[in-house]
Amino acid sequence: MATIKAFRGIRYNQMKVPIADVVAPPYDVISPEQQNGYYAKDPFNVIRLILGREEDRYASAAKTYSEWLESDVLLRDLTSSIYPLVQTFKSLDGNLIQRKGFIALCRLEEFEKKIVLPHERTLSKAKEDRFKLFKATKSNFSQVFSLYSDPEKKIDQYLDPVHSTYPVIDVQFDEVKNQLWQISDPMIVDGIAALIEPKQVLIADGHHRYETGLAYRDLMRSQNPHHSGKELYNYIMMFFTNLDDEGLVIFPTHRVIHSLPKYDGAELTAKLQEHFTLQVFPTPQMMMDAQKLSNRFTFGLVSNHSSKFFTATLKDESLLQTLITDTLPAEVRELDVVLLHSHILRNLLGISQEAQDKKLNIHYIQNVHECIEEVASGASQIAFFVSPTKRDQVRAVAKSGNVMPQKSTFFFPKLISGLVLNKMEE
Repeated sequence: MATIKAFRGIRYNQMKVPIADVVAPPYDVISPEQQNGYYAKDPFNVIRLILGREEDRYASAAKTYSEWLESDVLLRDLTSSIYPLVQTFKSLDGNLIQRKGFIALCRLEEFEKKIVLPHERTLSKAKEDRFKLFKATKSNFSQVFSLYSDPEKKIDQYLDPVHSTYPVIDVQFDEVKNQLWQISDPMIVDGIAALIEPKQVLIADGHHRYETGLAYRDLMRSQNPHHSGKELYNYIMMFFTNLDDEGLVIFPTHRVIHSLPKYDGAELTAKLQEHFTLQVFPTPQMMMDAQKLSNRFTFGLVSNHSSKFFTATLKDESLLQTLITDTLPAEVRELDVVLLHSHILRNLLGISQEAQDKKLNIHYIQNVHECIEEVASGASQIAFFVSPTKRDQVRAVAKSGNVMPQKSTFFFPKLISGLVLNKMEE
């Protein structure tokens, strides 16, 4: 049973700071150059909490956080609330889309209970970093992004009326309009909680933060002889959105390969032709258009051995049994990215699973033209373009109790940091 509750959110005092100058992207997508830019943008930018550059950035975040609360730069709401959020943006084809949801606390549950489900693997380094920040600040500053299934959109009936009122935050960031409201009415909160209760919650983004929340809860529980299960550290701040809503968009994340000592593009394309049908195109747009027309198991690629663009389509899906040698359930085996990682990257290019996990020869880019530029400039050797994972595939993998390779999904847009913060102790 999924348990959610309202909380006393902490928000920027917009009488003291301009909200557009103090929000930032999630910590894990911020480059060092961007970090410096946010530091320079405003002395109260949330970057100082989520990704400090001080020698002990965790102690610095705790000190800064305390000072901002004491000086009323940050204000804690007087009443427990949930926070509806609407993000308005343009899709890749230029259409205007709205993704609707709400921010609330969700009771932390071990994945084995099948109440909260992951869909991707995580690595330990990011969890260690967030754990140190949790311990230093006793707060979490960014939401876990989660999904629930509500085909009849019953929860929307509680949320929609507030959208016609004036939001408490209205900020444009990276071409995405973010509008946040506050609902304190216990009847509305209880109504939404009752509808969520029988559902499973699927983590879309923020697996590291959720697992860090579990570790922090266990630490606090071990230190509290009077632990009751009702303490705030038993919950994590989440953004909930409907898996069945047309505003939920999943973009692809492409793979760029570099630093292979014996890479030969002509040899790779020859090897691919054994099990894939290759097509050649003069422009990247023609390549991407051809990939979109294919139903499954088609990859675009650009290599440093040719000025042309290619698509590689698996000749027969029965080949999956031969090409993917790992013992995997059907829900995972049938993902495009699994074929790419297991066969093409590992078997044909020799990038081991360990090297993939450590990102030794691979990095991930959402923008097609950035991938092409990397190869054209000589910084990388080959780029593979993947189709977006379908929402039904995400649902099926999570419900089966399995996980996808990293970066199998890119839920757009990202949730920005600085809208609502959560104190994990009273």
